[in-house]
Amino acid sequence: MGSNKKWDGLRFEVIQYCAEKGICESDFRFLGIYEWQNVYDRLLKTFVEEEYAAKHGLYWSNIEAGFRKDIHKIYSFMEGSENCASYEWIEKLPEIVKCEKIYLFLEEDKQTAKYWIAECNPAVVHLIINDAIYPTDYYMTKDYYMTKDYYMTNKKFDWLITENHHDIVQFIGKGLDINVIKAVCTK
Repeated sequence: MGSNKKWDGLRFEVIQYCAEKGICESDFRFLGIYEWQNVYDRLLKTFVEEEYAAKHGLYWSNIEAGFRKDIHKIYSFMEGSENCASYEWIEKLPEIVKCEKIYLFLEEDKQTAKYWIAECNPAVVHLIINDAIYPTDYYMTKDYYMTKDYYMTNKKFDWLITENHHDIVQFIGKGLDINVIKAVCTK
């Protein structure tokens, strides 16, 4: 990729990580220029209050009460608190979502509201989140503020799973089994 790289920042790091780890495009691919806008707009329309979406888009909707009030909150927890799983819950994402492909929305950095959207196999999400972007060992050993906001949904937009930079994980929408979530996400 070298000097001919097409992207900088997060997108480039993830593409490079996938190449190094042998994660194929059928398991993880960023949406193209003609795909991402429709997916982003549908996520906003489905889960985010219209007024909030018009002003902020998806940016920090997971901490500023940006979600629609008529969307059911299935479950939420804070990573690292009593009785909850820490970062390992995401390794069991396939058990929770029970689908072959999801959309993953990755925030570029804390300075912008830019999201990269990928279509991916839920089984590789933990590698992308906890290894490529936000290495758990680095995050846990440094006194370092990292934006850790990401969102994921199934391709039907039935549910949304999000984690914000305060380590709050939320499951909203319909179609996810709360008993499975609790079994996976609690100690």
